[in-house]
Amino acid sequence: HALTTFIWRIRDMLITRETDYAIRLIRALFEAKSNRLTIKEICDSQCIPQNFVYKIAKKLSRKDIIAIKRGVSGGCVLIKDPHDFSLYDVMTAIDAVRPVSACTVPGFSCPYREKNCDFCNVHNHLEVMESHLQDTLSNFSIYDLLVTPAKQ
Repeated sequence: HALTTFIWRIRDMLITRETDYAIRLIRALFEAKSNRLTIKEICDSQCIPQNFVYKIAKKLSRKDIIAIKRGVSGGCVLIKDPHDFSLYDVMTAIDAVRPVSACTVPGFSCPYREKNCDFCNVHNHLEVMESHLQDTLSNFSIYDLLVTPAKQ
């Protein structure tokens, strides 16, 4: 039971394991300073299981964050300036962004709101929090995440 609860908590985190691996992949390419890295080099330097990385790289490539070249001289390279994309951009490239609560999802049918003429103060606060969270994630560049010291 405890293991099941732990697995559900991991699955429901705002930043999923796959997004975490994407951030690490980007970090490896950023640190490589425009040099091409193989998937194996990325995995070895960032402690990522190799079976995940190619799928993640393809998603980042579709959003023009990285370029992938196949073959003998192949590998990955960061093509987007880390100042020009955000943590939110990476999250949406990899996963659907998770809502703060089910009630903030458009079209969610809430019996409480239906009973109370569409008013729910909890819902209203959660919508504001979700908006602030999205703004924060959108305004936090990958460069800041990788380079700027965290404020304690």
